[in-house]
Amino acid sequence: MSRLVPWRMQALILSVLSVIAICNALPFTAIINIEPLDNNDVKVRAHYGVIVPLPCPSLLHSVCNEGTSSCIAHIVPSPMQGKQPPPGWCVRQWQKIIPKQHSSNIHLGTSAGVVLSTRADLSIRKDKRKVNRPPFSALIPPIRVSAGCSRDISLSTYDLDGDRVKCRYAQDKSGECHGNCPQHAFLLLDEASCTLRYTGGASVGQYYVKLMVEDFPVPIPHVEMDQEALSSNPVFLSITVEAEVADCAALPVFVDKTPVENTMFPVLPYEEVKFNVTVRSEAETVLEMAVAGPPSLYISQLKDEQNSDKSRALSWVRDVNQLSRLLSICFTANTNSLQSEIRCIWLQQRPMNDLPAGTELNCNNTNMTLVLPVSSMADLPLDDLKLNDPSCPVFHNSTHVTAVFPLLGCGTKIVHAGSDLVYTNTLKSTGVTSLITRRATLTLPLACRIKPQEAKGPQYKIVMPKEEKVFGKFTFWVEFHRPGKGPLGNLTRVPQFRRIPRQVRVVKAARLELLDMYVFSNSSMTRAQLMMGGCMESETEDFSSASPLVDSGCSRGNRSLEMIVQTSLIKVYRLDLSKIPTVGNMMYVECKVSLCVTMQASEKCPEPCDPNPNANVLVSNFMSSNYTVRSGPVFLLDTPDPVAATPATTTQAATTATVTTTPTPTPTPTQPPANTTTDSDRSSSMALLLTTVFLHTLCLCLIH
Repeated sequence: MSRLVPWRMQALILSVLSVIAICNALPFTAIINIEPLDNNDVKVRAHYGVIVPLPCPSLLHSVCNEGTSSCIAHIVPSPMQGKQPPPGWCVRQWQKIIPKQHSSNIHLGTSAGVVLSTRADLSIRKDKRKVNRPPFSALIPPIRVSAGCSRDISLSTYDLDGDRVKCRYAQDKSGECHGNCPQHAFLLLDEASCTLRYTGGASVGQYYVKLMVEDFPVPIPHVEMDQEALSSNPVFLSITVEAEVADCAALPVFVDKTPVENTMFPVLPYEEVKFNVTVRSEAETVLEMAVAGPPSLYISQLKDEQNSDKSRALSWVRDVNQLSRLLSICFTANTNSLQSEIRCIWLQQRPMNDLPAGTELNCNNTNMTLVLPVSSMADLPLDDLKLNDPSCPVFHNSTHVTAVFPLLGCGTKIVHAGSDLVYTNTLKSTGVTSLITRRATLTLPLACRIKPQEAKGPQYKIVMPKEEKVFGKFTFWVEFHRPGKGPLGNLTRVPQFRRIPRQVRVVKAARLELLDMYVFSNSSMTRAQLMMGGCMESETEDFSSASPLVDSGCSRGNRSLEMIVQTSLIKVYRLDLSKIPTVGNMMYVECKVSLCVTMQASEKCPEPCDPNPNANVLVSNFMSSNYTVRSGPVFLLDTPDPVAATPATTTQAATTATVTTTPTPTPTPTQPPANTTTDSDRSSSMALLLTTVFLHTLCLCLIH
């Protein structure tokens, strides 16, 4: 079969099967959290969180297509993503005003839809004398388990009313199944603790479960209340069962100062919450730390620590938003075949009242000035009012409280909210040491928001080191060699490409079919990376007429393929000369190049050809100037006596460096067997059929 069906035919078959699988895939995780609306006993605000398989679907046409203000899609430049389980996943979130009892059909992109039901009792509670607040469920990353290993999966929940939270399976009699209520013998649910136990023994595959999270009032003496659920929110989970492992106890574990499960962080306006997550794995290398959290969550790159630990820094700034009052951040560590526990923490957006009438908060280039009327602070001990730094004075008289403090002092913090710079401080009551609970207190966040055009200016001077001090004395040069020859001949003989190569045909018997282009730098900085800005080829030395070979370091169509090499100062591209428009027997090549080094050894400079760039990851690096390196004549005939390659002289900017290079000899390419034409015709017919099936399947996915 492998002889009759070329590798590209096998790839096309796999593509068809993968598209069919994606079309039928359900979400990995889906939750709906609901909040009551002010003065509304009919509708609620529903917050949707969904983790769907890649490719990441757009929210523009999937949700909020009614064109009303009752629906808000949380559009972010780069959604949170993960790689495990395949084909990978991304987080999508939005909110919508819905009836208090409602069924939502969640259908994003090409994934199959799932119907989830919500129910809320909006009557006034007898014990709280206010409307019930339903419990919140955390959006957790996809679950992975090993077939033969039992495991407890804790579903993180939180109830702002202090009610007892329980979990149960969705029930058809309650109208919650909608034809999809799978239950499995290898899954046991502890309803009181909301813990799902995988007992082991399942076949490898993906399984789904639909749960309901409910809140029950805590009994209070002399207050009669029904002990029935006050509300019901859905949680849809997938459990990916993978092949058995040798040691079930060898899971990665969180260490150091990683927050414990269900840690609560109260967050004031413009306050920043940040923490580190550190994981240790003795058995296998941690490949990723998967994170699911609110929009605008900053996630650093995975960083190497001592003892082979891996860590990530997470931070979130509370800007003006319409998110739910409680927000979850959940994370887990994935190796090739293992997954750590899934741990969740919570952010509580503390409700804040409007500033009292008559309050003035003025900001200038250096200071923040607060004037607060005393009449708005009855029974408040004014002597107890302090800023973040208690040593900074706060004055008061019979009519006003005043404070003038610097933007760069008195405990003022600086955070970024989008592209804006925000200076924050807090005026709050201190000195309450007794157990008196009715004493008036104050917590008043203060913020000055500066737009980006106001934040820039000549007051900052950044001095960067000269590139020679960073990279040493360096140069660039280009060499051309036949496949399997040259400095990396062992690697190019059986190469690994960054994408699947196409078949190559021979145009002329006397002309070379393939050629490997090497681009070198000899920087003395061991961590430096060679960055490609693009390559052109021309039949003339003046490049009066040229065509692209490589675009910004990326392979150019079917003309070139980049090989995977382990040396950061070498780039190797395989050129298919039959696809290059040069009609003569000679060509010249010109490339734009530079060097890059990151400030931290654990990071890498951003590759322009990265198929999955993560805009949430920030990398600090130093770039050299841009240089141009140009080859001498490259002879394309199959000549037995080549000229040895010589290094180039490196010059900056548009100045070019020259090098005379030609390929080294290799044996004449072996001619194809006599039956090649017959097999090729058969393969072409099969390719046409499979391509038709592929396009038809893809169209069905896009339609549905």
